Amino acid sequence: MSFTGGRFSINMTVAVRFYVVGVSAIAVACLALAGWSVPIAGVAAHWNAMAAFIVLGFLSEAFYLRLRVGQGETNASVAFIPFLASILLFDTGWAILIAALAELAVEYAVRKKPAIRIVFNVSQVVVAVALASWAFHAIGGQSGLSSYRFNPAAIAAAVLVYFLVNSTAVSVAVALGDQVAFRKAWSRIGGASLFYDFVSSPLAALLAFLYFKWQLPGILLLVVPIWFVRHSYQVNIQLEQVNRDLLELMAKTIEARDPYTSGHSLRVAQIAEQIANECGVGGRAVEQIRTAALLHDVGKIHEDFAPLLHKNAKLDATETALMQTHPSRSAELVSTISAYRGPIEAAVRHHHERYDGSGYPLGLSGSSIPLSARIIMVADTMDSMTTNRPYRVAMSYARVISELESCAGAQFDPALVEIAVKSKSIRALVTSRPFPQTDRAFPRLEVLTSMGRAAARA
Repeated sequence: MSFTGGRFSINMTVAVRFYVVGVSAIAVACLALAGWSVPIAGVAAHWNAMAAFIVLGFLSEAFYLRLRVGQGETNASVAFIPFLASILLFDTGWAILIAALAELAVEYAVRKKPAIRIVFNVSQVVVAVALASWAFHAIGGQSGLSSYRFNPAAIAAAVLVYFLVNSTAVSVAVALGDQVAFRKAWSRIGGASLFYDFVSSPLAALLAFLYFKWQLPGILLLVVPIWFVRHSYQVNIQLEQVNRDLLELMAKTIEARDPYTSGHSLRVAQIAEQIANECGVGGRAVEQIRTAALLHDVGKIHEDFAPLLHKNAKLDATETALMQTHPSRSAELVSTISAYRGPIEAAVRHHHERYDGSGYPLGLSGSSIPLSARIIMVADTMDSMTTNRPYRVAMSYARVISELESCAGAQFDPALVEIAVKSKSIRALVTSRPFPQTDRAFPRLEVLTSMGRAAARA
């Protein structure tokens, strides 16, 4: 995996520059400390194998896949298979050289990246291969072209170290370049490809064995399996992207009924995701919260909500009761997708529950409300109050913070309010509005979020 995009290439901060220099220095140290032994009786075989694995590494890395991470992107490829196999066949220095030359050729000739990005990507691969090779030998692994000894523990150590170093190095680059939390960058990178990497890693041991047994024909035997691994990556990435696009399309379709809520669900999803990240929620749970936030109002697609969404007067008691059914009806629609039953459905159903128990649909209180629903409640409110509506212009961020703090413990989880109030990232998301904001008096916050826009005029 290598880092390719975002502000890393556009806005090179001092921190990023120092980081690249640091990784490069470590790479140079690895090259200086590595062993470079060549069997005297097999010099020709050594150079033939070197050439074969450099070419295989180049081809594996050249057919990369792009993964979006934050404001930038990373590249995922199956080059780790020949890189790890080379650790089993060559002394550390030669394994490093194979990976470095293959990565350098791809970065320069295929991706045509700027020099500083080439330096970083080559350096982090050098460090990953070097440390993986040393871990392999430390556990008792023996490399060489003249004999092959299968050592599962040593191979597992090499695989673990390689992926840990590689994913960590790239995650730090993404975090510094895009100014996002390391946890967020690492979880997205891990979720995108690490599972497939670990599942596919036994192919590296098989590749080393087949080359030891049959040389070039042995490599050709693994061409189809390696292609299959890459194809699996591609299909998974495409499916994830299609799902994200369909969810956003669904949200936009619902919001088309009301021009004043255009983009609301997507913004709520972004704010909720940031709150979830900052309160320490795990990677998969963060994605579930983002999905639930994107779909939290999907029930409003039902025709009987249309008159309420377009009404410019106060909702009467019957209309208010009908509006308050939208979380349950949204959850019912969400549950039609089997993968969304459970946490996502619960988050959608309970996103209007209040911390003091006076919300709807079930009147849950405190920790009995799913954390995901409590997060969406805060995110939904923040976006609603900072969005222009027919009856008012958007509130200033200072006014929103004041309202959140005054309703902490009543409408909102106090711990989440504290996170939202202190977060610079959330402030940046919420205040990125292309219209005026004001501090004039408005109805209390619970009216704005519980009764709908028309009731808030009262």
